[in-house]
Amino acid sequence: MKFIHVGDTHIGQVYKNDTRNKDIKNAFIQLIDYAIKNKIDFIVHSGDLFDIGTPPLDALLFVTDELNRLKREHIPLFIIPGSHDVGIGEEKSIIELFHRNGLLINLNSDKYLDLGEKINLSGETYKEAFICGIKGKRSRVEDEIFKKLNVNMDNSAHVKIFVFHHTISFLGEKFKDLETESLPKGFDYYAAGHWHGHMENIPYDNGIIQYPGSLEYCDEKEIVDNPNRGFYVIDYDENGIHSIIYQVIKTRKKHIFTINADNKTSNEIEKEATDNLTKNDGDILVIKISGKINGKISEINAVKIKNIGYELGYSYISINKSKLLDKDVILDADNLKNEDISSVEEEFLRSKGYSDKEIMIGKYLMDTTSDKTDTVKNYIEGLFYS
Repeated sequence: MKFIHVGDTHIGQVYKNDTRNKDIKNAFIQLIDYAIKNKIDFIVHSGDLFDIGTPPLDALLFVTDELNRLKREHIPLFIIPGSHDVGIGEEKSIIELFHRNGLLINLNSDKYLDLGEKINLSGETYKEAFICGIKGKRSRVEDEIFKKLNVNMDNSAHVKIFVFHHTISFLGEKFKDLETESLPKGFDYYAAGHWHGHMENIPYDNGIIQYPGSLEYCDEKEIVDNPNRGFYVIDYDENGIHSIIYQVIKTRKKHIFTINADNKTSNEIEKEATDNLTKNDGDILVIKISGKINGKISEINAVKIKNIGYELGYSYISINKSKLLDKDVILDADNLKNEDISSVEEEFLRSKGYSDKEIMIGKYLMDTTSDKTDTVKNYIEGLFYS
């Protein structure tokens, strides 16, 4: 028997670029195609089916059509809501709508959770696999859920699967929203989501924790840092799990290069960027510009570079200037050590010409993401530093 573990599909308007949003949908189609062609018994999704809790209509229709393809082939999809699947200020998720219409199994639907002094969690046994899980939640998740969790396990199952959507401390204290040891014990396979990097073979109790990562690249950092995207295929029988493979999906070709701007003018930087561009058929391009420019960052004509790139056939172009400095910016390392980081941020943003209101918003966003992943932090900083 075989099941697929996938996570963080983020269907919806992830990008302002329609082509990339179609790529995210195409990744999901590849997943469904693989499951049907290879007669997979079921799919486990570890959260963030959608990119936002109130997905646009085209995303809802797309997912409905793809889940109906699975239903016709009698391949159930078991899922927990991820942090993106829940609307702001809401407890219920859009996932429940699909559950009530028989297109998937929401493992956090009311029938599986008994909320009281203890949280009693049940699940489903399907094809000799017991599957249960807890949805993604960012605030006080250990105190509110995992410290009170009692799992009604089906011990007769060949394999026991726990699904969760959190970044565990094993991945680093900087990124964690859950201590690894807070996970319930007794499971063979821990289907993890939320962390967009591909991380596998994390031992826990007598089982293993697996992060498949996002199914498609969801931002520039993932494009740069991750070599491929995909999902796990797990083979098991009465003796338990005996193989796990990472199935890579087809994504667009990537072109990534860095320009050292030290002592270069904006014209020289633009020329170096455009000289690196080649005629292609829909590739992804990321240009990272760092160092200290001989002039002002604002003098670089990013629109000109992008227009040339799009004419050559690139489908998506990102120009990252977050590590680029103006010629007149002076960084005194000794003084920085003694300054409050908030003051440094404010001074830097002010030097870029932002208004008091823009600085206030920027500092608020950076403060509120201080305990989130680098992906979020870099994105927020990039909005203001670019």
